[in-house]
Amino acid sequence: MTKTLTTDDAVRLARRAARRRADGSRGPRARRAWRRLVRACADGDAAAQDAVRDMTSGLPKTDVHETDVLDLLAAGPDEPAGQAAYLTLIGQSAQRRALDPDGALLALAYRAATHEVRERLRTVMAAEGDGDAVRIAVIGDSRDRVAELSPAELDYLGHRFAEHRRWDELRRLALDLPVAEAVAMARLLPERELTTDSAAALAALAGRSPGDLRATVGRLPRDTLIEYATGDDCSDIDASFSPDSSELAVTYMADRRMNVEEERVETLRIGTGESSRRFGKNVLGISDDHFTVLHLGEEILVRRDKGKRGQIYRVMADGQVIRYPPSRISCVRRSSRGAVLAQPDVLVFADRGVKRLRFQRVPRLQEKNAGRGPGLNHLHFALTTLPAAGLIALYDHGELLLLTEEGEVLHEIDLIDAGEYAGRCDPALSFLSADSLVLHRYANSFLASGAEPSGQRTEIWELPVKGAPRRTAQHEGAIRERWPLEEWRGRCLDDAFAARILISDAAAGRFGGIDEDILPWRYAPSVPGSRLGLLRGPIAVAPWGDMFVTMNRMSPERDLRLHSPRLPYARAALERPLVRGTPRDLRDVRELRAGIGDPAVRDALDLLATCLSERFGGDIELGTDPVAAGPHDIALGEDRTG
Repeated sequence: MTKTLTTDDAVRLARRAARRRADGSRGPRARRAWRRLVRACADGDAAAQDAVRDMTSGLPKTDVHETDVLDLLAAGPDEPAGQAAYLTLIGQSAQRRALDPDGALLALAYRAATHEVRERLRTVMAAEGDGDAVRIAVIGDSRDRVAELSPAELDYLGHRFAEHRRWDELRRLALDLPVAEAVAMARLLPERELTTDSAAALAALAGRSPGDLRATVGRLPRDTLIEYATGDDCSDIDASFSPDSSELAVTYMADRRMNVEEERVETLRIGTGESSRRFGKNVLGISDDHFTVLHLGEEILVRRDKGKRGQIYRVMADGQVIRYPPSRISCVRRSSRGAVLAQPDVLVFADRGVKRLRFQRVPRLQEKNAGRGPGLNHLHFALTTLPAAGLIALYDHGELLLLTEEGEVLHEIDLIDAGEYAGRCDPALSFLSADSLVLHRYANSFLASGAEPSGQRTEIWELPVKGAPRRTAQHEGAIRERWPLEEWRGRCLDDAFAARILISDAAAGRFGGIDEDILPWRYAPSVPGSRLGLLRGPIAVAPWGDMFVTMNRMSPERDLRLHSPRLPYARAALERPLVRGTPRDLRDVRELRAGIGDPAVRDALDLLATCLSERFGGDIELGTDPVAAGPHDIALGEDRTG
């Protein structure tokens, strides 16, 4: 195997080879150095090729010896495409153009080259200032070739077009790429160059951030169903989506051996399907504790319910795990600075990056329940937050309290209802806006009385900054009977309430299965071939409601499944180059956007629709499906007369 030259070695050989006698010939040492350089160039040695190119680049053509060129040509590849790339890399551009006047061979060689060689070819062509060679080599004759280019190649090509003021080429490139890359290209265009036939699309692209779009597309799932196996004989499984829905945190107890269990906290990157262990610890004895998890982005909080007392674990960004002393605590929700939970007389905050908990005393909390504070049991207590507004809402035994994160009580509603909904009703709360709140309760919860719930009630409350609270809507029965799924889309709902929308059967309570029209495959046979099914229920819902996680609660495997009915199709559409779009894609993108709640994804699809509309707005789509007519469309009757 030929030894690769270092840069210093190659430069030293080049200097030695450049020494010539008075008659122009080389001496013995110079000849040996030249032969070594030629052999290294033939072997593809980058340092040698760079050194030879530097040797000839500063010399007039008359000073470049013909014998040297012949030596280099004789040692080069036999394949014409390989010769074109080889001549480019050693600085023989005139020889390359003579061999390959239209750049087709160089384009073929570029396409077959390794990433490293492609990068070197781009660098050499850029130094030569040959814009045509750049375009032909990187794109080739087909505009569809842009679909195969790497981000680095596209960045290189766009900057070369901008550098040489090839604005038509740059505009065409921008309108051929996937939207995130198209944004990067459009932002290279001067404002005066946006005023063309495609001005609307180019202006829309130039006004976006390519980094934000890439992050949005990269966090979307590729598959409508992702299975996450926790293993056999697991218990106390819970899951939570990160605030940006890019990751799923999972906590569970795994049996290791007799009388030993392991607490585990793991994460799943939704965009890639990769999982990693964040925390694990063996526990002696069989634990009856219940675990819940909250993903905060950089940190993960785990709440361990130990009967009347609970304990908080914080898995920090650096992997450190902090355990706080057990105490009476509520469920945990996000706050403007991290997370918040309630104790009988205070609000407890876990601020991002701060290891010490922060306590905010709220006298009104302690006054409740005859001075003992709220009971904090999920059968009659609920907590929800609106982090963007710094608001917190609490429900306890028929009373609703709205307060700020600073502990200021804004609204208090006593005795919302008596009777079957006043006691242990397993409540769920969610903010709809800064002045609107929704409450859901079950009647006669079987968790308390042993009887199945006999009904369910949903109420929407208006809580103005000035003025008394008022109930604006109330419904007895399943949430979807009054408010279809579409009416909740686009709202960032509390996990607990969002899951209630998916379950219409009051008799099953919050442990019921997802409605069959939402998840047709919600039943899985417990025994292959058996008709006995195991119901899949939701344990986590993503912000904006576009993904949810289900589990067979009665199955020993307790496998988790992440369902995303629409986001994978959005990712595919956003990653597809515009040059490969069709008129039907425009209609599909508009329909897809209407079924997605995530604002960032909707915005990206809006941008895609703008580009497709500019491209195909006047085209005719042929097909058998019904098509919604636009304001300028012409309808043909059965006789095709109009």
